[in-house]
Amino acid sequence: MPLIPPEQLEQARSVDLLTYLQTHEPHSIRKSGPNEYCLVEHDSLKISNGRWNWFSRGFGGYNALDFLVKVRGLDFPDAVNHLTGGAVILTPPKPPPKALRDKPPKPFTLPPDNVNNDKVIAYLRGRGIENGVIRRCIEKGLLYEAAKSHNCVFVGYGKDNPKFACERGISDDYKKDVFGSDKRFGFVLPPKDPDSHNLTVLEAPIDALSHASIHEIGNSRWDGYRLSLGGVSSLALMGFLEQLPEIKSVQLCLDNDKAGQNATNRIISELLSDNRFSHLKISVVPPPIGKDYNDTLKAVLQLNKEQSRTSRPDKAAFAI
Repeated sequence: MPLIPPEQLEQARSVDLLTYLQTHEPHSIRKSGPNEYCLVEHDSLKISNGRWNWFSRGFGGYNALDFLVKVRGLDFPDAVNHLTGGAVILTPPKPPPKALRDKPPKPFTLPPDNVNNDKVIAYLRGRGIENGVIRRCIEKGLLYEAAKSHNCVFVGYGKDNPKFACERGISDDYKKDVFGSDKRFGFVLPPKDPDSHNLTVLEAPIDALSHASIHEIGNSRWDGYRLSLGGVSSLALMGFLEQLPEIKSVQLCLDNDKAGQNATNRIISELLSDNRFSHLKISVVPPPIGKDYNDTLKAVLQLNKEQSRTSRPDKAAFAI
């Protein structure tokens, strides 16, 4: 491979894919959602928030350079030259490898389940999650224990079919989406009242379960859907609102850190700029204690434990 000057390489890496395609291949993309585009030829390749992901193939990237090499098949030096106005590309784009052309994408498949959920239940109880919340998730097929790893598996549905799943380690920090998961569908804990029009948005499934546990501890009257974004992307939120247009109220309860705060502001802008969501009442309710709602839940449990020493044990010291 020829030596590429660092400044030329940095320039190539700074070109985002959407800008590149709008300039060089405007007819190859179409808008597929608020702040989201896809390729006309491969509509499972989504471009959003400075990143791109080819969901049916299970890979993605951060810029136009990644795209030209991984998808268009250009040699790395040719791709750099193309993006920086360097030498004319002499080698034609390579066709996709034969294995990719002939082999259909691996379908999304849930990990095999264990004969019981004992280790997952013990792990979640250790995180402070209420037993009733855990049981609701298991009964509705939203949560189970993986057979091989014994990790928590959180499942997201599109109508009645699983479309997304993520694994969470019970003894380490392992976190990973199951291959082939569609990020437009997130983990959703439904309300007890099916007629509820309220939605709370959190980053992780553990946060959703923690939020529900806090309300159960405090005997709160609030009821609604609890959606995990699986991070800070708005894909799952937009997909959810498209499926349930009757939602009237959205609470954004993302983490109390820079990433969560930036994502909250971005999501508010996305919702306000989309006429489909002009009816929504939007509120921001960050975790009142700690970085996320599991931190808040642990604080609630500790405060109630301390309160129980000086007052009635059945009286909650703190609730939201």
